Amino acid sequence: MKQNSTFIRRALILTAIAIVTAIAVGLPVFLLVDRHLAMQDARGELLATTRSMAAVVYDNADTFNGEATAFASLGGQFWLTDGINIDAHTEAALPAKASPLVEQALSGYEYLGGMHVGGRLNVVCVCPVRDLSGTLQRALVTCLPLQGSSRMPVSLILALLAGIVATALVLSLTVGPLFNPVLKSFDKLGSLIDDVAMGKFAREGDESAPGEIGRLNKGVNNISRQLAHSMYALIIERNRLVQVLNGLSEGIVAMGKSGEITHANPAVERLFPKRNGVVTTDARMKLIPDADVWSDFDHAIATGESVARNFEVRDMTLRLTVSPTTDESGVIAGAVGLFSDITQMERLERTRREYVSNVSHELRTPLTAIRALVEPMKEGLVNQEADRMRYYDIILREVMRLSRLINDQLELSRLQSGTLSIEKSVITLDDLVYDVCDRYVAIAADKGLTLNVPDNMDACPSVYGNADRVEELLVILVDNAIKYTEKGSVTVGAAWDDEKVTLSVTDTGIGIAETDLPYVFDRFYKVDKAHSGKGSGLGLSIAMELTKMLGEQITVESEQGVGTTFRFTIHRKAA
Repeated sequence: MKQNSTFIRRALILTAIAIVTAIAVGLPVFLLVDRHLAMQDARGELLATTRSMAAVVYDNADTFNGEATAFASLGGQFWLTDGINIDAHTEAALPAKASPLVEQALSGYEYLGGMHVGGRLNVVCVCPVRDLSGTLQRALVTCLPLQGSSRMPVSLILALLAGIVATALVLSLTVGPLFNPVLKSFDKLGSLIDDVAMGKFAREGDESAPGEIGRLNKGVNNISRQLAHSMYALIIERNRLVQVLNGLSEGIVAMGKSGEITHANPAVERLFPKRNGVVTTDARMKLIPDADVWSDFDHAIATGESVARNFEVRDMTLRLTVSPTTDESGVIAGAVGLFSDITQMERLERTRREYVSNVSHELRTPLTAIRALVEPMKEGLVNQEADRMRYYDIILREVMRLSRLINDQLELSRLQSGTLSIEKSVITLDDLVYDVCDRYVAIAADKGLTLNVPDNMDACPSVYGNADRVEELLVILVDNAIKYTEKGSVTVGAAWDDEKVTLSVTDTGIGIAETDLPYVFDRFYKVDKAHSGKGSGLGLSIAMELTKMLGEQITVESEQGVGTTFRFTIHRKAA
């Protein structure tokens, strides 16, 4: 037991008060009640004995002597007196207090009561004594010391009840002052614990309080500080996790065991925009209006098995992966779904397949033509010199076509790998544009086309770029325009402002469908799906990579059956 225990100390004080009160009240009550009961018992016995002895004083001396002897054996004393003479049957003298009682007895009255004789409480009885004729002759005085009562249990019960009542009264007056401070301290401590349980960590208990109250307050304060630290750490981690989840491009939906949504990051709303005019009270359908998706969640929760599948939403291909979550005991507590936009991945995979197919097609066509010409020559079936020369020309053309295809592939690979270094310098565009156009005027005329050259190139400002790459860009665009224009014209234009110069190539050819415009810069992409032979399909891909390397932009505008315009920028040198 600790010495500074306030509660135990007060309990001991209260116990001591209860014991002292019980003894202080119970013992006197017991003594008083026991004496009273003993007096009652002794008075009844003494009165009967005294009357019996008084009746045989003159009637039978032997009987009187026998009763006197029996009475004396009980410690009793008695005296016969006529008021003057005393016939004492004991060595003690008749108490002086008994003289008035004797006079009353000689007048015919009896007396029964208590009297101190020799410093001890005695029961005294005085009875008149009559002779055989009935004449009142003397008085008999008997005295018996008071003994304990034969009804002690009654005394004890009464004393106990008195002690209990007195103790209850004292305790009712002392419990409050002793324990109210302790109870108030516990009440404050309980309020503090409630605040801590509700997350209010600012309050602190009084650690200076005495005894166990101070220790409890100190313990609760330590718990509060630890909980606050842990709570703040959890909040930081939760916020960090929310920021991570919200920053993901993939949509994430967490669901509880009963099917309620517990978290959904903003990417989900981007993947599944709200539909106008659709009203629903189902929170799940409001978030993702697809019943099959929620069936996958319910299946994962019910079976504990993961679900993975692809599905289409508008113009996107999404990958859904639903995994069940468990609590610390391994029981399924919900599910988490990950929505990934794999549209670009699918498109890249499709492009890869198409790329392999296109490369194979582009290589097979000239190789097939070369084989078809070499085999008859090898067999000696071509005898005429003119035919052999014609075959040689065709073979040479196909070999050159293969060479251009391979060179374009290597050029595009170097550009896309980023290993090709392009040095920039200040260049003038007028001579460059005129040189390219001069090379293609004759080619355009052979196809019956007009190649329009800008007449304001002399006023075009200088730019900051690479002359060879700018020329290559212009060649690709002019060459494409002439190839895909059957009639009409091809126009080279230039426009500029304070920041950049924009060169454009416009044709009146077949144009490009709106659905094909996003893909014209892809490898081997041709508007002509039959790959009829107008180019390798790599020119515009090379043009796109060149503009990226130069830090410029290339754009296309087209209307099917009307014509197409390509534009690319070249920045002017900063002042």
